Amino acid sequence: MCDRSHRLHVNKIAIIGTPNVGKSSLFNRITRTYSLVANLPHTTIEVQRASIVIDGKPYEIIDTPGIHTLDSESEDSQITRSILLEEHPEAIIMCMDANNLQRSLQLAAQVFAFDIPVIVCLNFTDESRQKGITVSRKKFEALLGVPVIETVASEGRGTKELLRALAHARPARGATIKYKHFIESCLDELSSCFPAGAVPSDGVLLLLLTNAPGIRSFIHKQYGDEILAQLQSRIAKALARTNKDLSRIILEERARWASRIVREVVEEHASGTSRVADAFGALCRHPLWGWFILLLVVYCVYILVGRVGILILVPFFEDTLFAPFNRFVEQALPWHLARDFLIGDYGVLTTGLENAVGTVLPILSMFFIVLNILEDTGYIANLCVLTNRIFQRFGLSGRSMLPLVLGFGCRTMAVLTTQILDSRKERIIAIFLIAFAIPCAPLLGVMLATLALMPFGAFLLVFGVLVTIEVLAGIALNRLIKTDREPEFILEIPPVRLPRLKNLAVKTYYRLKWFSIEAIPLFVIGAFLLFVIDKLKILLAIKHLLKPLVVSFLHLPIEMVDVFLLCLLRLEAGAAIVLKMAQHQELSPAQVVVSLIVITAFIPCFANIMAIIKMLGFKIAIVIVLVINAAAFAIGGLVSFLLRSFNWLMLW
Repeated sequence: MCDRSHRLHVNKIAIIGTPNVGKSSLFNRITRTYSLVANLPHTTIEVQRASIVIDGKPYEIIDTPGIHTLDSESEDSQITRSILLEEHPEAIIMCMDANNLQRSLQLAAQVFAFDIPVIVCLNFTDESRQKGITVSRKKFEALLGVPVIETVASEGRGTKELLRALAHARPARGATIKYKHFIESCLDELSSCFPAGAVPSDGVLLLLLTNAPGIRSFIHKQYGDEILAQLQSRIAKALARTNKDLSRIILEERARWASRIVREVVEEHASGTSRVADAFGALCRHPLWGWFILLLVVYCVYILVGRVGILILVPFFEDTLFAPFNRFVEQALPWHLARDFLIGDYGVLTTGLENAVGTVLPILSMFFIVLNILEDTGYIANLCVLTNRIFQRFGLSGRSMLPLVLGFGCRTMAVLTTQILDSRKERIIAIFLIAFAIPCAPLLGVMLATLALMPFGAFLLVFGVLVTIEVLAGIALNRLIKTDREPEFILEIPPVRLPRLKNLAVKTYYRLKWFSIEAIPLFVIGAFLLFVIDKLKILLAIKHLLKPLVVSFLHLPIEMVDVFLLCLLRLEAGAAIVLKMAQHQELSPAQVVVSLIVITAFIPCFANIMAIIKMLGFKIAIVIVLVINAAAFAIGGLVSFLLRSFNWLMLW
C-alpha cells in the first residue's frame, strides 16, 4: 500500500489526540474495523487495537482514549501514558483538530518530548474551511519538522496519504520547547542521575517533575531503587528552591508555544455557517431556552420511537414475518410438546426470537437513529453543560453527565466510562445512578413503545418518577459519602455539526449488530429456561412464593413473575412481555406504569454487574445491587399505592 523506508520498521502505531478529534474515525478507516464514533468527548473509553498489513508487513494500530494531558490522574490519561512508556510504539499518529489547533498542540508538546517518530493528522479540514479557518500545511510542517497530512477521517479522505507518510515519520525535534532556565536546569540535573546511554527522554523527565501518577513506579521498575532515590532527592531540592508550582510553569510554557505556532499557521475569517452553529449550541446551553429544547428533544424521541416504532414497524414485522411462520409451525408439527417448545406460552420462537427480532429490534432501530443524531450533532455535550449546575447539588460535575447519558445507550459501557472521573466519590455516585434508574437503549426503546399505547400521563409519570428517584438518590449519596476532592468541570464543547447520513447508517447498523449478537441469544435462552421450569412445575412454585410481593404489594398480575425472571438475563426481554400484555390490554395504565418503573430500577444485567465490580470492587458492587433491588420493589409498591388511592392516571 505504501513505499516504506528501510530505516523505520513500525510494529505498533499509536493514535493519540485530545477528546473528539476523530481518532476513532481514523482508526476505523485505517483498519477497516469499527469502534464507536460520536461528536462527543470520551466516546473511546478503552484501548482499541487492530492489525493491518502494509506492503506485506503486519502492524498493530492502537486507538487510545482522548486526553487533554499526559500527567493527569484520570484513568484515560494513565492508559495512554502506559502505552508510551511500556509498549514503546515505533510511531505515533498525532491526531489534531484543525478547528482547535491550540488545544491539540498543547497535548502534542508532551507527546513530542518522548522523541518517538511521529506524523501529524490534521483532521476536520473540510469543516475548518467552511468556518473560515485556514491552516498553512507547509508552514505547519516546517515548524514541527514532521509530516503533516490533511484528512477528513469520517469520509476516508487523506488516510492513504497518511499511511504512505509513515515511512517518513521522525521525532519532532524541530518542535522542542525551551522552558525557563530553572526547568531546563532541573531536567539537566535529573538526566545526570542516569547511566550514560540510558537517559530517558525529556517527556519522561517532565512527567517526573510534575509527579504524574505511576511515573515513579515506572522509573523504579526500569532503573531500580538507587536511581529513583537520587531522582526524588533532586526533585525535592528543586522544589525547595522555588515557591512556584512546576506543573503550572510547564503548562504555561506549552500554552505559549502552542499560541505561537497557531499565530504563524492559522488564518481565520468569519463564516455565516459557524455563527449559526455556535448560536444553536449556545441556545442548547442557555439556562432557560436550553430546557425548552431538551423538552422538545424528549417529546420528539417519544413520538419517533414510540409511535413510529410500535404502530408501523412492529406490526409489519409481526404480521409479515412471524404470524405466517407461526401458523406454518403449528400446522406442520403434530407433537404437542414440540409445538409448545417452539410457539407455546414460553416458546423459543414466540417468547424468544419473535420478541427480540419482531418487537425489540425494529423499535431499537428507530431509537438508535435518534440517539446517533443527538451524538453526531454535538447536542449531548451541550446538554452536559446545561445540567452541570443541577449535578453539582449531589456531588457530581457536569462531566459526569457523559457517563450518565451514555447509560441510555449501554449501562455497562457507561459504568466503564466513569474512569474519566477523578473523584472516587463522584465515580460511586455516577455508577449507582447509572445502574439504578437509567434505562439502557434496548429497554428505553421498548418502554417508549409501551407508553405510546397508554395515555400521555403514563409517559410523564414513569419518567417523572425515575427522574425524582435519581435526584433523591444522588442527594442522599452525596450526604452519605465523604468528599475526597471537589469535582472539577472541564469539558471541551464540540462544534455543532450536521450528521452525515452514511455515518448514521453505519453506527445504527453496528449498534443493531451488537444487540443481535449479545441480546438475541439471551432472549432465546430465557424462553427455553422458562419452558423447562414451567414443565417441571418449578415456575408454579416460584409464582406461589412471589405472589405476596407481586400481587398483594405491587398489585400486578402473577404473570409478571415471568417478566422479572426474564429481566435477570436482559431487562428488555422482560419489558417486551410487558409490551405484549399492554397490546392485549392485559395490564391497566397504572399497572404498566408500576411495571416499567420496577423493571428500570431492577437488578442490573450481568455484564453491568461485572463492570461495577471492575470499577469499584466486589463488596461495593454487591451492596449497590442489593440496595437497587430492594429500592425497585419499594418504589414500585409506593407508586402502586398512590395510583390506587388517587387514581391519578384517570386525570389524563
